[in-house]
Amino acid sequence: MIKSKKKILITGANNGLGYDLIKELLKNNKFKLIAIINKNKPNKILNKKIESISMDLFDKKNILSFKDKFKKHKIDTVIHCAGGGLGFRENDLQLEKLEKLMQLNFYSIFELNKILIMNKKRGQRLNIIHIGSLAANQSTASIGYSATKASLISYNKNLAYKYFNNKIYTKLLIPGSFLSTNGSMQRLKIEKNKIFKKIENKLITKKMLKSKNIIPVIKFLFTKDSDILTGSIVSASNLESLSNYS
Repeated sequence: MIKSKKKILITGANNGLGYDLIKELLKNNKFKLIAIINKNKPNKILNKKIESISMDLFDKKNILSFKDKFKKHKIDTVIHCAGGGLGFRENDLQLEKLEKLMQLNFYSIFELNKILIMNKKRGQRLNIIHIGSLAANQSTASIGYSATKASLISYNKNLAYKYFNNKIYTKLLIPGSFLSTNGSMQRLKIEKNKIFKKIENKLITKKMLKSKNIIPVIKFLFTKDSDILTGSIVSASNLESLSNYS
């Protein structure tokens, strides 16, 4: 009997961790990859092995319009790589900007998870992996980004508690700073190298992680062996949480 491939849904696949994760998973023929790409950005991941879905994560109606499409897919794992600070660094952030950050970093995740949970077949295992931020948790990131990313902590735990008996497992991965394809730290390194070096030199290891260091942790979170971590926070910061940012 031929085993069907595990279906992996990845958001934020245009660049950063999502893009690098897809490139890595393409090396393994065990997975059927479904990539959610930004509707307003060019698709750089065109590949016959990948199904691309162009979605506007800032538009709730656009997200909900894919409800029926996901009924056709039996999603085994979703990794929410989409997110960001959108360059909003003001301390006196306007409410409309905060709402935009909340839509990207929390509401879109909330809506997608609702759709996947609703469409889950009885007895099916659904694995939900949220990607948080160490900088947000430590409040060293901007106010808006920190507030919206921090909301994932209680949400992840609550989701695990409510749905554990339904074979739904949720984990929250908190990476430290890391370099990824056209990700925020990669852009900072290119555009403002002095600031990047200052951040890197404050790390205990004096060396910033790369997405290739984070991906093996994500791949473990795919597995049934990781289900014991449901509702938990998994750190992948390489001692950054102990570094001095003062």
